[in-house]
Amino acid sequence: MTKALALRLHLPDNGAVARSLLGVLVLTAAALLWGPAGAATSTAAAGAIAGAIALQDNPLGRIPIMLAVSVELGIAVLAGGVTAGHSLVFVVVIALWCFFAGMQWAVGAPAGLLAGASGLLLVIQHPQPALAALASALFAVVAGLTQAALIAVWPPRRWRVEREALTKVYRSLSTDARQLASEPTAKVDASPLLECKEAFSTTETQSSRRTSAYRDWHALPEQIAKTLMAFRGKAAGQDPVGDVLTAASDMLAAIAGQSRTARRDAEYALKGVDAAVAAVAISDAPVAQRLSRQLHRANALRFGRRSPTEWTGALRSAFDVAVGHIDRKSPISRHAVRLAGAAACGTAIAHFGDVPAGYWIPMTVLLVMRPETAHTYTRCVGRVGGICVGVVVASAVTLVWQPTGFAAAILAVLFLGITHAVSTLGYVAVTAAFGATIVLLLDITDASSSVSDLLFAVVIGGALTVLFHVVVPDDALIRLRQRAGELLKTEIDYAATVIKAFVHDLDHPSDALATAWQRAFRARAAFEAAAGATRVESRELRRWLRSFRAGLNAVTTSCTALEQSLPPHPSAALSREFVLAVDDYVEALRGDPPTPATPWGIDTLPLVAADQQLHDAATHIDDGAARVLVAETGTITRSLVSIAADTHDAATPRAGGFSSGSRREPT
Repeated sequence: MTKALALRLHLPDNGAVARSLLGVLVLTAAALLWGPAGAATSTAAAGAIAGAIALQDNPLGRIPIMLAVSVELGIAVLAGGVTAGHSLVFVVVIALWCFFAGMQWAVGAPAGLLAGASGLLLVIQHPQPALAALASALFAVVAGLTQAALIAVWPPRRWRVEREALTKVYRSLSTDARQLASEPTAKVDASPLLECKEAFSTTETQSSRRTSAYRDWHALPEQIAKTLMAFRGKAAGQDPVGDVLTAASDMLAAIAGQSRTARRDAEYALKGVDAAVAAVAISDAPVAQRLSRQLHRANALRFGRRSPTEWTGALRSAFDVAVGHIDRKSPISRHAVRLAGAAACGTAIAHFGDVPAGYWIPMTVLLVMRPETAHTYTRCVGRVGGICVGVVVASAVTLVWQPTGFAAAILAVLFLGITHAVSTLGYVAVTAAFGATIVLLLDITDASSSVSDLLFAVVIGGALTVLFHVVVPDDALIRLRQRAGELLKTEIDYAATVIKAFVHDLDHPSDALATAWQRAFRARAAFEAAAGATRVESRELRRWLRSFRAGLNAVTTSCTALEQSLPPHPSAALSREFVLAVDDYVEALRGDPPTPATPWGIDTLPLVAADQQLHDAATHIDDGAARVLVAETGTITRSLVSIAADTHDAATPRAGGFSSGSRREPT
């Protein structure tokens, strides 16, 4: 049953997708009826982009994020409509917009992809008067806000499962804290904690790697439980420790509350916690202060950022990160230059060369180009081919029946649904479905050009993408770092697949293990090719290469030993705690998703803690395969910690500025 639940929750939530598509269709119809010419296409595109963002697995506050997304899409529509009639100005605007869009990859892939998607709205705009462009922009903003409202009112199923588990565990912790305040022998009930971890382990995100913020959702209650147990036997009713536990109970109950006053109740309870913590004795102060910090984090996770100061600080931090990458060797700044140059050249070719369907040239650049050189080179053909397939499929529909207006909107929404449906099949399928969606979105306002014109423009866009990667290549050491990051990621994914197979039945385990190993093998070949093409003049860098290879070889050896000891099916003797400990170890092993700015790194602190937790859970288990698993995970942990330490030592300007092994401070 658990396996079936995991599979069902991994698939796109049909209800959430259907509501999102309905919102796109309704707003597009409204723009057709009351908006200026071209507003319907912009509205449909903005709704589709905002809906895709809203459906992402983001347990933090989505409403402020969607507000920012809607405003950015509206600005793109306004800027494009006002400047599209002036070719030179339009080229400059696209160049500047794409440069800043490329720099947003420094914050993360979601921000970079969103900025690129907003660039799509910019390049498809037709010349409009200022008032008409403003009206189109307002329709685009409303389309984005509608998607935010739909997700807020009807969240996807998997979020409901997780929310219910969190509500239950915080209610249980509230009861436990109140009992600890009055009963010296009271304990924390572990059952809700285990159920919460199981709820999160059976819900699969769209990526196998979850962010640290996402993992905090189910890790934080366990940390709070351990802190509460540190107060066991120290409270005596109305003494300072008892007051801290009582205030913490009120705070946990407010977090678990679902009423409209829950946020206000939590803030009031937090003040009570801080006041009680200030009154405890010096000997109990460290534990009380740790509990206060954990409750503040729980409040932030439950209700998100509220004050403008917090959001301003987050924006300032993101801006500082992007500014820090304005450097000629940074892969982010080079990507921004490539994206801006290719998109601007494509727009200039379209406008000054009077190319039919010329807007597909910069659109293809935005759809195909990525900061990672390998992802652009190796996937350029796949993405361009996918776009061409989508164009052909959509054009086949228009050859039989030339839909415009609302009919084209219905077909576009249908293909948008297909895009969501094939999201688990790979980037080629998604690109093909999205390419067909774009063709039909553009047909809402204007009939599409011939198939040959569309394909010709797409091919030019793909060629420009590759050309600018050749003209503005990455620095050799940066390229080596990227290949090292991809190798480390694939090797860890291979290890995670083998380890997880010990406690969970995998679909076609032989195929899954073979696929994971093949990815790691290809990544190793790419890394060795990059290392061979790089002039290794630094002694520190040569030492790092030797230690990196040795560490990865040790990981591979452990994975091979695990694969040889893998039982046909998980043992029934494995306890619930051991299975969850293995899941925690796999999650810590995979770590945070790599980004173009920080393509690789190892968080050693949570990995070591998870390894120790796994050893503790295996103490009373008498199973040969489990003993082999625990021994080899220890070897894998030591090897990765060694890689992280050597990477930290190599993080010098002469060694090419390799990133530190651990990217997170201890909490």
